[in-house]
Amino acid sequence: MENVFIIALILIIVIISIDNRIKVKKKYNNLKNSENINEESYQRYAKFYEHSIPADILFEKKMNIIYQAIVVEKKKDIKKIAAKAGCSYDECILKIRYLKNKRQIGDLHIDHINGMLLPCSPEDNELLIKYKPFIYQNHLTIKEMAARMPGASIKNLDKYKEKVFNDLKNLYDKDLINGIKLNEVDKEILYYTVEKTKKEKDFISIRCENCGAINDVNRGSKVRCEYCDTIIEDKTVE
Repeated sequence: MENVFIIALILIIVIISIDNRIKVKKKYNNLKNSENINEESYQRYAKFYEHSIPADILFEKKMNIIYQAIVVEKKKDIKKIAAKAGCSYDECILKIRYLKNKRQIGDLHIDHINGMLLPCSPEDNELLIKYKPFIYQNHLTIKEMAARMPGASIKNLDKYKEKVFNDLKNLYDKDLINGIKLNEVDKEILYYTVEKTKKEKDFISIRCENCGAINDVNRGSKVRCEYCDTIIEDKTVE
């Protein structure tokens, strides 16, 4: 009888434990199309913006907390969102940008000065409507965008290029457009998806055995991890 009681008690504990895990998973599993959100994708996105970051076992939990705080709870204060998710302020901003890049969060203006998430202004929304197809669907250059502006011609193309670049910089500085970088010297645009495709042809991505950060390595060569300085080598050629 005593053994039956012990077995029953163990079963109850196991059932409660499983139920709690399911509740926790439901609590933090709010992302749309969550299969597109993963740590490797996030690390590659971070590398595009010159951030090398280690592996994080709490990545999924943090992402879901940030998503829920912004989309469900309508929180605007980035410091409070970061504290709730257990992130640093800069880490939280990068994760918010990643979620925006994955179309999880709407067109919110990241006010870096005041640390707030603000609605997109009507003026900026007009610019987004104008440029989104050029950026997200066609990956056009600044020159190609300028050539499509009403009134543009060979004679005044430089003026329109300047206007296009300034419009994009205004949106970029507010994090209203994502997955790009702007070269202010050459007045050119660099796309994350395009660069990723180029790199996949000549590089191989290897996760550092020491810290878990993803590094791009020339096929058959070696580099030091950008995060912890450990030597990483591509041995696939061998």
